[in-house]
Amino acid sequence: MTYVPLVLGLLLTPSAAPLPAQTPATTPAAASSAAGRAFEAHLAQYYADLNQRLRDIYFAPSDGRAITLLSTATEEFGARRRGLRQELQQLRTTLKPAERQALTARLQRPDWTQPQQAVLNSPAAAKLTERIRRNPALETAFQRFTDAQLAVLEPPAAR
Repeated sequence: MTYVPLVLGLLLTPSAAPLPAQTPATTPAAASSAAGRAFEAHLAQYYADLNQRLRDIYFAPSDGRAITLLSTATEEFGARRRGLRQELQQLRTTLKPAERQALTARLQRPDWTQPQQAVLNSPAAAKLTERIRRNPALETAFQRFTDAQLAVLEPPAAR
């Protein structure tokens, strides 16, 4: 079976998508709402990744692996959170006051807490607590991870 006719047919068929010159200009309101949606998508991905990393930490097969995961998560998610904070700061300057209030309200109702609670209430969480008590290096890494407050986008004073 040959795909050449199919590929040529797709390449030569006029597309329904407008060309760049035909793309309508976006209004500032549409751009800010698009930026808001993009920010919220970035934030949702951040928390999904953080929850997955938290799960990986709690279910790590060894203390060494848990320490490595904690250390890399602290660095990686700290950098990502700084980027999100900067993106949020830029977004707030483009939003109207009502849009800014709506965004703030959405940020105060996080939907990522349920998966986080599921991990924290798992049997692996209880086991990690015991492992932390027995291993000072794991305790130190876990304390740094906790002190970083990666689940908090903005400190309460910054809101």
